[in-house]
Amino acid sequence: MAGLVKTWLAGESQLLRWLAFEDYARKVFANNHPAWHSEPMRYAAGLADANKVLGSQVVTFDFGAVFATHAGLAADSEGVERITALLNDAALSAFCADAVAAMAHQLSAGVDVVLQLPSPSALLVMLGEDIDNIDFDLLDDAVTVLADLLREFAQLPVAGLVLAFSDNGVDPGDEGEACEVLQGLAAHYDWVFALRLESDDPTKAHYELAADIRLIPTLEAARLGERENLTGGGLNSAFWSGDAISPISRACLYGDVPADLDPRLIIERVASLA
Repeated sequence: MAGLVKTWLAGESQLLRWLAFEDYARKVFANNHPAWHSEPMRYAAGLADANKVLGSQVVTFDFGAVFATHAGLAADSEGVERITALLNDAALSAFCADAVAAMAHQLSAGVDVVLQLPSPSALLVMLGEDIDNIDFDLLDDAVTVLADLLREFAQLPVAGLVLAFSDNGVDPGDEGEACEVLQGLAAHYDWVFALRLESDDPTKAHYELAADIRLIPTLEAARLGERENLTGGGLNSAFWSGDAISPISRACLYGDVPADLDPRLIIERVASLA
């Protein structure tokens, strides 16, 4: 695998370009095709084609986006069974396995392929669980199921795992503690372990969860150097609206590519990073 994130983390490169572009690829390169999350070759090819334009050094398989499309599978379940209802669906399981395998084999020589999971609470809420029902025991059960899912990809050239947290009112201390299992699993497979956070709020206890890098898509580029922990950000809405990024000696430039922006403007903004 390319090992570009690890190279940057080790200080052996100065800039890392990491774009999240699931929605952009789906709209611009697949015309919102209804089979986007059911035909693995279409999905992998769409991401690969999108990245020829974007030039991201990291390409993500976003379980959260896939699960959201198939959330109806969990409609008749409760608690952790909402998650197992998804993962026990043969068609969905086959899509995930085949899509990740295709991405890893087609792309990993040139970019880092990473897996992104919604945090346990974010996934449970997405699937319809009441926040008041989510306690440590349920989070712990959810992590156990998610860890089993990740083990299925251990033999592929996957570079890392991203946990995407939501500020949804669930106790961040409980969730951070439960997710230590996933942090340990990533370490066992020698994967980079990243947290994707909605805000730069130091009061959130999940900031105490050990991670190689924290990804904050809303963070201004000028603030990247202020943080003690290695952090990615800078490609926020202001950047996509036209704001320039001041010269930075060392940074992970991270953000979401907006699907609703004119594709020509996306090309212009990406070119400004060169």
